[in-house]
Amino acid sequence: MKTTKLLLIVIGLLTLVRIGLVLSEDPSPAETYYYLCAGKPAPAYFDGPAGTALLVGWLEAAGLPEGWWRLQAPLWALAATGACFLLLRQIGNAEKAAWAALALNALPIINMAALRVGPDLPALTAMSLSLWLAWRAFHAGSGRLLWWLAAGLMMAVAASFAYLAVAWIPALLIFTLASRSPRRSDEIIGLGLLVLFPALVLGPALAWNANLEWLPIASGTLRTLWMFEGWGFLLSSWEVVKVFSPFVLVLSFLAWVVAGRESVHQPSSRFVFLGALPGVVLCGYFALRGESAVLYLLLATPLLLFGMVTGDFRSGWRRAIPGFTFTVAVAMAVWTVPGVITSGEGWRAAAAEVREVFLEKSAEGEGIFLVAADPDLASVLGYHLRNDLVPPSGHPTVYVGESQDLSNQFGLWPGYGDFIATGHAADEYFTEQEGENPFLGRNALYITHDGGGLPQTIQAAFTSVSRLKTLPPAGGNTEPLYIYQCLDYQTQPL
Repeated sequence: MKTTKLLLIVIGLLTLVRIGLVLSEDPSPAETYYYLCAGKPAPAYFDGPAGTALLVGWLEAAGLPEGWWRLQAPLWALAATGACFLLLRQIGNAEKAAWAALALNALPIINMAALRVGPDLPALTAMSLSLWLAWRAFHAGSGRLLWWLAAGLMMAVAASFAYLAVAWIPALLIFTLASRSPRRSDEIIGLGLLVLFPALVLGPALAWNANLEWLPIASGTLRTLWMFEGWGFLLSSWEVVKVFSPFVLVLSFLAWVVAGRESVHQPSSRFVFLGALPGVVLCGYFALRGESAVLYLLLATPLLLFGMVTGDFRSGWRRAIPGFTFTVAVAMAVWTVPGVITSGEGWRAAAAEVREVFLEKSAEGEGIFLVAADPDLASVLGYHLRNDLVPPSGHPTVYVGESQDLSNQFGLWPGYGDFIATGHAADEYFTEQEGENPFLGRNALYITHDGGGLPQTIQAAFTSVSRLKTLPPAGGNTEPLYIYQCLDYQTQPL
């Protein structure tokens, strides 16, 4: 059987299995956060560009059956596989591209991302297509400008899911300008388009971040750019190893080094080396800082895998290396995927319990509102309660505890601690505040995983706080959920 036919059969079966798993499970807290953001469009969000939320919003607006917006995850995995095949077939041949595409689907990170909505697979698909189009543009005779235009558009799509996708633009500029002499005017214009389209996409997002003093994307000062953490590096590195498999990382890195050595004489090796360079550098940098580095290496993965599958394993014991490497990768995928599946379990039942308590307490008095301990908990409960509770316009269904620390998207949305401008002071002794808080004196239900101690923002804001109910763990957590009754809300002093 030809490798391309094997690829079609394996990917077809995998896609059907992934679709079945997605339809049989409820969304995870991270997915419900994107759903919540989709209902509150913005140029960007605290966790990154707006691409994922916009796509969720478009699919939801299309009138699909409930939950079908999540089918984009396995379909993006299929698209990423196709884009990987197109790119690597153009550089090498169909057989090598098919083996690399099969290897891609053996990785834990792909099997995890194929079951949950997120930015990883859309960014990977768009980046692979952009690199493919750039390679076509470089070798095109006529119509070169159209290929560059398409490459710029795909790079812009990738940037709408991951800001640092633009790090691949310098790599393509260096490859093109260093590989051809003399320069062609249409090629210079094409490279300009490669820069222009991502800049147009990122312009509104960067302006949004600037209005927030760069808090969403700047985790410190200029000095912190070269401050690294020892323990954080170990944790971040383990995250990379866990989702890519250690032997795949070692072999692909060695193959990438070989491509760099051969890049002086071979344009294809130069393209592989420069095309993977941003991902390798960014992964290493963010791992040293103790931050998540997975996405950046993922964007370089097709080219890294191509170098690995084209390695010389023809003699002796080395023939067993590829099979052993991918067997370990598949085993690690089998180990990690169940945790992804269980991340959506139990939340529907938990939300139903919260609904019952809410209705019971609402019958005793007016104005009950819901508060969760963190954004993930607020998102997933709000998603399952979205058809039962109608919050004020612009407000989330479930709030996050009030805080002066602006560290997540909930801090930008209306909250129960906000005042509404009325033009006159609500208190004759406090005339500086010309507004009122409609939540004053109302009761709340506070939901948390922590049954030991309540945060000061909850204890100090209500005259009485008592535990009402304990719920079973949800989403793969080991800790149960606790519901607290909070009476008589009072605004806290600044």
